[in-house]
Amino acid sequence: MGEAEESGKTERIAVIVPVYNNEDTLRRCADSILGQSRKELSLYLVDDGSTDGGAALCDGIAAADPRVHVIHKANEGLVASWMRGVKESSEPWLCFVDADDWIDGGMLAALAGQLPCPEHPEAEKREIICCSYLIDREWNGTSEKKGHGAPAGIYEGEKLRKEIREKLLGNEERTVILSRCMKLFSRQLIEDNLRYCDPSIRMGEDVSITVPALLDAERVVILPEAYYYHYTFRAQSMVHRYDSAMFENIRRLRELLRRILAAKHVPDAAQMLRREYLFLFFIAMKNELRNPAGGAVERIRRLCIEEGSPALLKSYPQPLRDRADRLIAFFMRRPVAARIAPVRAIFLIQGRH
Repeated sequence: MGEAEESGKTERIAVIVPVYNNEDTLRRCADSILGQSRKELSLYLVDDGSTDGGAALCDGIAAADPRVHVIHKANEGLVASWMRGVKESSEPWLCFVDADDWIDGGMLAALAGQLPCPEHPEAEKREIICCSYLIDREWNGTSEKKGHGAPAGIYEGEKLRKEIREKLLGNEERTVILSRCMKLFSRQLIEDNLRYCDPSIRMGEDVSITVPALLDAERVVILPEAYYYHYTFRAQSMVHRYDSAMFENIRRLRELLRRILAAKHVPDAAQMLRREYLFLFFIAMKNELRNPAGGAVERIRRLCIEEGSPALLKSYPQPLRDRADRLIAFFMRRPVAARIAPVRAIFLIQGRH
């Protein structure tokens, strides 16, 4: 139990859940939050113009528990929804949960247990408390643990700078998972950095808030063996769909990260950004490899040439561990049809199974 719990006083937490056509999973999500062992919380359900029964379900959940607040709004997307929840709430601590997911009953108590006593002189520090998560595969009932690259512990001062901030981007394994979920944030960290959030970015959008928040944080705590957040990998998630707008999305994300790193005066920002773009490029290539169009191979070849893929690979000298990334690296080194075509065939086969 942390100092805040021992003092007899508890800090208030706002749990923000964006909702869009989540009628089938919302009840489980909300019950897991309202059933927390730590009862001092407010739940904000932000209905993003749902067209199923999700909007009515939000209202029903709120009618049964005074801790629940519902915000109905026109459809604007995930980023705009959780931002609205931040603006409508007032609690000093913020936690985000997606409506497809759920959390263990002790998650908030464990996260809040790391907060300092409200009377403590360090109580106003800008901090982030992190747990880990489980990927729950609904089609076969299995779970996979996913943790942070940095060891569990408390990071402040020089340790925070060297072991977290300087390694935040551009690594195959994230030092700190960059999802906005599975974390407890000081409100100030989120509010101060909302200006970087771009609702038009639909892939990797969480980094627009977690990266500046982590760069501004004065204290980061990673809990040991804390797999409290359950990310639901649904059966339809196995079907990989081609997104024709993804590459442009990734380019916008790169420019946003460039702006954030410059504003935060990050040393070696250019090198960090170039390495990060390599891993964003891998994501883009996985998407392009599943493009069913006849000109997919030529499009991949052209993108590799335009982005200088051989030099991009050299920016990350360590061996790649991910098998898919290694396959993509095979044709990035020499982007010709004879290399791209067989890799694409592998991805298309995998997408059908």
